[in-house]
Amino acid sequence: MVIRLSILLLLLSGCGKTEDTTTEDDTGRAPDSGPCSSGPIGVEIGTGENQFEPLAAGDDIEVIHGAQDGHHIVASVRLHNTPDIATIHYWIEDPVAETVVSDQVYRTQMTAVSDGEPCSFESVGMFGYLGRIEPDTATFLDSDVVVHMDIEGSAGRRSSDSVTVIPYLIPVERDPVP
Repeated sequence: MVIRLSILLLLLSGCGKTEDTTTEDDTGRAPDSGPCSSGPIGVEIGTGENQFEPLAAGDDIEVIHGAQDGHHIVASVRLHNTPDIATIHYWIEDPVAETVVSDQVYRTQMTAVSDGEPCSFESVGMFGYLGRIEPDTATFLDSDVVVHMDIEGSAGRRSSDSVTVIPYLIPVERDPVP
């Protein structure tokens, strides 16, 4: 009996009151004030899986045939005058067919831009998933498409940019030689 009581007291001694350190206004969001939290957010659209490579209107961009037989376009974004956390809505529009061919939302903590510019961050290597496409019937290949980046930063600040690019595909399937 004494052993059971000792074990019970030992177990209960670890059940002390924990201190709640959250505050009434703790939302889990980036701060609404500070040097990176006011004014417009600058947006640069690029590509690159490992480093940011700027895109200009009319640039070619590769459609990648992934390992699981789907296709995607890699985009990157560089933001200025913002904290390091943002929501990035990355979507690709085919203006000729009037369709959206890819639509993703990323909530991400970005990395600082390597030149040390304060309040400048980038997210590199975001996939714009296209599903499995057939090169002969994908009307957006080798035609103008618009890559859009809609950004939401701290305090509900929003900014957008877009660039018209030309997606191309290097076929990996090869027909057998007769």
